[in-house]
Amino acid sequence: MEKYAIVLAAGKGASMQSRDPNHSKVAYPILGKPIINYVLDAVKELKPKNVVVVVGFGGDITKKLVEKDAEVVWQKEILGTGHGVKQTEGILANKKGNTLVIYGDTPMIHPETLEKIFHRHEKNQNAITIVTAVLSEPAGYGRILREHKSNRVLGIREETDCTEDELAINEVNTGICVIDNELLFKHIDKLSNKNTRKLFYLSELVEMFNAEGLRVDSFVASDAREVFGINNRVQLAYAGKIVRKRINQKLMFAGVSIEDPESTYIGPNVKIGRDTVIMPNTTILGDTVIGEGNNIGPNTYLEDCKIGNENNLISSWLVNTTIGNGENIGPFVKIEGKK
Repeated sequence: MEKYAIVLAAGKGASMQSRDPNHSKVAYPILGKPIINYVLDAVKELKPKNVVVVVGFGGDITKKLVEKDAEVVWQKEILGTGHGVKQTEGILANKKGNTLVIYGDTPMIHPETLEKIFHRHEKNQNAITIVTAVLSEPAGYGRILREHKSNRVLGIREETDCTEDELAINEVNTGICVIDNELLFKHIDKLSNKNTRKLFYLSELVEMFNAEGLRVDSFVASDAREVFGINNRVQLAYAGKIVRKRINQKLMFAGVSIEDPESTYIGPNVKIGRDTVIMPNTTILGDTVIGEGNNIGPNTYLEDCKIGNENNLISSWLVNTTIGNGENIGPFVKIEGKK
């Protein structure tokens, strides 16, 4: 069955407190790579037939980041997630298959998790599969309403519309879901904005589908950090720390020595060969490729460099630079080549 994906990336991101009110929230980088490109990389592993990114605030910035990997539509007015999804109608309506809806500010999602969500959705022949998470502090999220006896999902209540009892629920809506594509666009115009914020919420489909006897299911994230959305710079730093740890551990398991992972920052596109040693206070970003048996650092910055084998780079700053084999560079060397 065909897969499709909608990435919602139109939000204003006011809590980032940028001096530029039109700055795209999803363009903020983690280890040199924009937030939304982490999401797109995970989505692409599903091999969807269409990936559509919905842009709005800072849309020109976002569009440049994603247009090589996705189609782009505009949400001129930010009237809720349902309204955002509706903007993709011209591309996705009437297509058979299942559609992933995901926020563009969730850079920690694993492709394997998305595969599991699709597998559950297809195996159970669901109309919609919502992704939930259990949080000790659920403030800011919509709450999952379940039937007491059967535990089935009855609906999703946005926090601003919750009763006092509903606010005590700690299972929340992550905003990620997989929906039968034909059912999605059959119902998209039925969404109502009769709520506190006067927005069209995609989550209303849960109650709508239940009322029609369509199968509603849930996928509870085993690691809530994966579905963590970034809304401010504190959360950006938190996500960066987790991503950095993942990258460093992957490299170490592949034969790279990192003497102090806490002070080492390596971007997601960097490639490093076996038996290379990365010393403290080293940052390696961009499309840098490093061979085997090198000693890099301490106190070294590399970006978009090509480094051969058996080199020593000490306390140096190199950008767009190629180094062969068996060289000794530094300390206190600065080289910036042309792209």
